[in-house]
Amino acid sequence: MYTPILFLVLIFYSINIIHSQVTFESLCTTDVKASGLPTVDGNDEFEIDLYETKFLPDNTIYLSIKQKRPNDGIREFVLRGFDAENNVVGRFDDGQTERLTLRHHTCSNGATAVYVDRVEGDSYREIPLAWRATGLPPNLDEVVFRADIVSNKQIYRVKSAPLKARIAPGIIPSDDEAVNIDMCAESQGCLIVPQNCNNPKCEYALSWRVTDNNTAKFHIVARAHGFIGVGFSADEKRGDDQVILCSKDAQNHVYVRNMFVGVQTPQYMQRERPSYGLRDTDGYSNGTHISCRFTRKLAPYAGVSAENDGKHPDGVDKDKFINLKEPHFMYPIYTNHDLMTPQGMRIPTQDIQIVNNHPINFERGIWAKSHPRDGAFLAKIHAILNIIAWILLASAGVMVARYFDLIWPEYERRVVFDSNGVVTGEKLQRRRRLSFFNVFQPIMITVAILTWLAFFAILLELNWKWTYGTHHMWHSILGVIVLVCAFLAPLIGILRPTPRTKRYCCWYWIHWLIISLAHCLAVPVIFLGMDNRRLDLWTWCSWLLFGWCIFHFIVQLIFEIHACCCARQDYERFEDADYYPEKHPDQRARQERVPGESWKPALLSIYVFITLFVVIALILAVIFYQGY
Repeated sequence: MYTPILFLVLIFYSINIIHSQVTFESLCTTDVKASGLPTVDGNDEFEIDLYETKFLPDNTIYLSIKQKRPNDGIREFVLRGFDAENNVVGRFDDGQTERLTLRHHTCSNGATAVYVDRVEGDSYREIPLAWRATGLPPNLDEVVFRADIVSNKQIYRVKSAPLKARIAPGIIPSDDEAVNIDMCAESQGCLIVPQNCNNPKCEYALSWRVTDNNTAKFHIVARAHGFIGVGFSADEKRGDDQVILCSKDAQNHVYVRNMFVGVQTPQYMQRERPSYGLRDTDGYSNGTHISCRFTRKLAPYAGVSAENDGKHPDGVDKDKFINLKEPHFMYPIYTNHDLMTPQGMRIPTQDIQIVNNHPINFERGIWAKSHPRDGAFLAKIHAILNIIAWILLASAGVMVARYFDLIWPEYERRVVFDSNGVVTGEKLQRRRRLSFFNVFQPIMITVAILTWLAFFAILLELNWKWTYGTHHMWHSILGVIVLVCAFLAPLIGILRPTPRTKRYCCWYWIHWLIISLAHCLAVPVIFLGMDNRRLDLWTWCSWLLFGWCIFHFIVQLIFEIHACCCARQDYERFEDADYYPEKHPDQRARQERVPGESWKPALLSIYVFITLFVVIALILAVIFYQGY
């Protein structure tokens, strides 16, 4: 009996839901209201996606309101643009989109708000719209869009990122003038042409920074008049690549475009939206350079279901997007030619080789450096001179000075024996022409000269400017300390007082401290220099130097143990041996035996030979380093 009545009530209720109408109030304010509907912050549920980030007067800017995550979808809504004083600006002239009939409300200043107060059928995941920058007040810097979206019986308030006015052409803001090369491999990855460049001498510089597990920000600056960009390739060959271009229009305004470049045909990812797939795009140009920024997801559509035939719900083939969560090759693009030609769009290619055998892993914590050209010549000179100075010469010199003062002394000890060969107990001394100090002092002078030549070489490479970045900073600071010590060591050596005096004792420890500090810091400085943007040597070079450090420690430990076991005897002033035979014809003098004189020179020879081998290997690595 009640079944027909319940069925009619259900039909009436369904029709009422499908054809419900929302009455919006105060459409020209930031607080739109609707009777019976509470308001909540909706920026976690919905977003206003701007297809461009900059506008010019009378431009048409495409945008959309869309879901950020699964929810009840978009039903009725109000959308308008505001200036800094919360006045509605611009106009929405759309008549209809999808199956929705759009309505417009004109505010007192002539600007319009677009709204839908009745949705028939299912809700929407995304609604595309168009806004015209017309009738704007003068000196308007930016526009912020606000949407009030009805979903799940409440109003979600959503705010867009600012849409900024384009600055006058021919100007690049100071923050966008150059890529900070000194931060490469510190907080960003880099692609630089040529690799031995230093701002502002670089022809092309790109940096990227991964901000979270699925987002990367890119910044490109290149010397070009036509367009610049970057290509992402799954292999070392061009074709079927994703290419992001920053091109100028006739008024020198720069636009960022996302393209898929086949072997012959370039095309936009989405014809109606050239920057589709990119966010926070920005670009500038002046008389010599083009600069642009953009943000890209590493895996834009990794979660697209197979039921969409490999396409995103908006119709874009997801296979055209390079998945940067997998290692890919990168190549630079910059040219003075226009992107558009009478025959159509130019294929964005470049004669610079794709980075050889070095795909970029964007998910690494420290991003690998990628350089299409070989290392800097002056940086190589800097490295070679320091390796010779501190690994070979200084190391051998310190060994000689510390452990061979008795074997090669300044005054050679001699003992007296009679005609029968019996030692009388009398001792003599003879001044040697070649002593440990005669060897050590020239070595340290040579080390100082090589160190200062290396310093001037790298200064010339850097255009006489200090480097920045944590890695480069420590290399520079410790290097300057070594440089100062290298300068002081020979000077203090020249001021050497008479041995076995109080002044000599003070001099000895000052001299020892300066040389030890320089040598102990020089090796870590070389380690830091081997992992440098301008000269990033192979990993085996670091392991080779590390192995040599262990070998150096073992040899020094052997010498040190022997020195501790054999207490050194203090010299006394004895009669000069050269005149002794004239006074005592029946007696002769011979050299006094010194502990270790039989094996110490042999061990030193082995040490020098192995050190020389390590130095030659490192120098060859520096010479043949060609980037990667």
